[in-house]
Amino acid sequence: MNTPKILPVIVRKEVDSSHYYFVNDEYYPSVTAILDEAAPVGFGLKNWLLNQTPESAAEIKNTSADFGTKMHHAYQSLLLGNKLNLASDYTMTKEKKYIATFCKWFATFNPDISTIQTEHTVASVIHKYAGTLDLAVMKDGELWIIDFKNTSGIYFSHELQIAAYKNAYEEMYDVKVAHTAICRFGTRHKDGYEFKEITRGYDEFYGVYRTYIALHDGKIPDPPVINAYPDEVQLFVPAIQPKEVKK
Repeated sequence: MNTPKILPVIVRKEVDSSHYYFVNDEYYPSVTAILDEAAPVGFGLKNWLLNQTPESAAEIKNTSADFGTKMHHAYQSLLLGNKLNLASDYTMTKEKKYIATFCKWFATFNPDISTIQTEHTVASVIHKYAGTLDLAVMKDGELWIIDFKNTSGIYFSHELQIAAYKNAYEEMYDVKVAHTAICRFGTRHKDGYEFKEITRGYDEFYGVYRTYIALHDGKIPDPPVINAYPDEVQLFVPAIQPKEVKK
């Protein structure tokens, strides 16, 4: 009889729009944090940054991140079988376009809906990193991991990101991921999206991971200080004043 595999306990903590992972009570850097710090910046993105002020680049990045977060929540909700109200909850034409394009891609891809895992956290205990993949699903008897992007292109770091997710997923579940892909929405392609199968191996991500570790003197950095604050504060309960007696 096969012994059930014990999965790592992954806790994802959200702090000021950033997320941090603790696996079996140990801090693991996220895949995106590793890539943001140690992956080389592509020529196109580097050239764009040179033509921006730090302030304008930060503003554009934050605006894009807010939009991307909202769209990812919409995609996740749809993958969970929920109905979205585009009339009341998504007032921007751009939002409606991306969601409609997502629905078109899903209908074309046509996976086995009974196998959907969305916003699924994974971790590599061997190499000590973690992340959250957008979609793991079966199609025609084969397992796919798919990452959703709303960016202007599919970048080198995106491909390394999904290679890292594939490695962590296979390690956790002792299964073979047959395909990895990135689906980018809101594009100028005829169907409004770009679907690209990714063939990069884990060794390419691991090279960046080793650079990340080297940047931190050969070890995983200490976890960030995560402050927790109460929702309400009060110094004291005011004394109850007696009601004035009317004469």
